[in-house]
Amino acid sequence: MRENASGFMDLTNCAWMVRELGEPVSCVHLLDDASILVGGWDGCIKYWSDEGDLIWSTMASNRVSAMVRNQDHVYVTSGLDVVCLSLRDGQEKWSIALEGSADSLVATEACLFATSSVYDIEHNDFIESAVWVISFQGEVMKAHRMAERPWTLSTCDNGVITGIGRPLNGYIIFDENGDIVDREDDWDSPTICATGQNNPVFGLADGSLRTPSGTILKKMSSAITHVDQFDESYIVAEENGRVEWFDENRNWTSNGSKVVALSHGFTIQDYRTIWIARWNGSQGELNVRSADAGEFLASLPKKRIHSIASSNARMAVGCENGQVYVWDKVLFERRISQPVENQSDVSRNEMLKRLRALRK
Repeated sequence: MRENASGFMDLTNCAWMVRELGEPVSCVHLLDDASILVGGWDGCIKYWSDEGDLIWSTMASNRVSAMVRNQDHVYVTSGLDVVCLSLRDGQEKWSIALEGSADSLVATEACLFATSSVYDIEHNDFIESAVWVISFQGEVMKAHRMAERPWTLSTCDNGVITGIGRPLNGYIIFDENGDIVDREDDWDSPTICATGQNNPVFGLADGSLRTPSGTILKKMSSAITHVDQFDESYIVAEENGRVEWFDENRNWTSNGSKVVALSHGFTIQDYRTIWIARWNGSQGELNVRSADAGEFLASLPKKRIHSIASSNARMAVGCENGQVYVWDKVLFERRISQPVENQSDVSRNEMLKRLRALRK
């Protein structure tokens, strides 16, 4: 499954910190002050400072699938529930149960949005879903029920946008208070993934990358499982493991095992990075590439990654074995620029020369 990482930096040698959750990690969330929230498959939640000190630890009722902060509180989805915790000490403030598994969670300035879904084993499909609008005090303000599963949920402008699956296919846009302001429900294929920001794009099961107007930006050979956007560039992962980065003038591709997580990362020596986690069914790996050229920079081998979080100064991943890795931009940049000492470093030095040449 491995790409050719020979001669490039091992990410274990430049980690800012490595912490242990004590169970498989399901969700990581970097805050603006570089502190980090981590949730697990069995409900453990830990909060570390930017220096790596454990601030608090608590247990939720079930797997943590999403986390979002608003002022002095953190809101999490855990099993069927949406739970509010104090960011200061982790104490539970309130909890409400949804109708089905609580899947995704985002916040506007006015309220929380959560999605839920009910899976029918007999029909082998999701039979009922909903988008819930919840006050920061734990009151359900609105519930938009639907037959389609909301596969994506992200903030957009001042509101929220969700991509939906069968039978309608498309997306729904809500204002910041939870009212529907626009929708598209006649696309030919289910929406699987989407970017956030103010100009979202959607990845569909038929391999098309679309704007809200339906314009096809790119047609891939298989279903799009992940998409990320940075300025006018896009990084797309397909079901078959192929990854493609492109903008108006350039593109590069990378092939490998199934992509399980994908994100833009911080910049290194003025070039942007792409972080790609893969899994082949028995072994995983995290690879870092330059965004503009696709050059291989670093790798974390033999780790099954479940979640990636990014900020301008930090990157974090959560692993199946309970480990949480955090990388700091300044330390990463210093380590990758160290003087050449052996043949492996020669390869990295040549790569850095090519990257510098691309910026001229």
